[in-house]
Amino acid sequence: TMDDGLSRAVTKVFVALFKQKLIYKDQRLVNWDPKLETAISDLEVQTREVKGKLWYLRYPLKERPGEFITVATTRPETMLGDTGVAVHPEDPRTRHLIGLHAVLPLVGREIPIVGDDYADPEKGSGAVKITPAHDFNDFEVGRRHRLPAISIFDRTAHVTDAAPPAYRGLERFAARERILADLTEQGLVEKVDDITHSVP
Repeated sequence: TMDDGLSRAVTKVFVALFKQKLIYKDQRLVNWDPKLETAISDLEVQTREVKGKLWYLRYPLKERPGEFITVATTRPETMLGDTGVAVHPEDPRTRHLIGLHAVLPLVGREIPIVGDDYADPEKGSGAVKITPAHDFNDFEVGRRHRLPAISIFDRTAHVTDAAPPAYRGLERFAARERILADLTEQGLVEKVDDITHSVP
């Protein structure tokens, strides 16, 4: 495929498809293997049921000092890249918070609370932290609500300079332990449940 004739043919077809708006270039999430440092095809990813934890984390409300919104997550380390919180627009417990802002613990970033059907009132706390750069569903929610995607892991799953200095360079599971310890110290871990969930 590197021969001149074939290369010209490939270029011609790609340019033609691009002009017809049938292909486009974009930033998208991929399945990434930090050990092999390569993307993995969706066809090669196997989803398995595993035992894990569901952490309930309290995010302070900017407009209501002393009040919190509780989000539930299986990956607390990704909170460093949160850019929003989603609640279901018809959930009577949280719909009044749509349009307000949470202050991301440990980071201090103000993130909007958005109404989105992706938030399931029957799961967890009913409020979902949105990390568009590190979750396929969150990526789509981020697109719908124009939330930025902040990548906080490098190719080997170590925390990048996009995170506060205390967490930079930590491997993802070491970062999880440090983040949970810091959140616990600040009284922001509401509870922890043992769960079984699907992990790719």
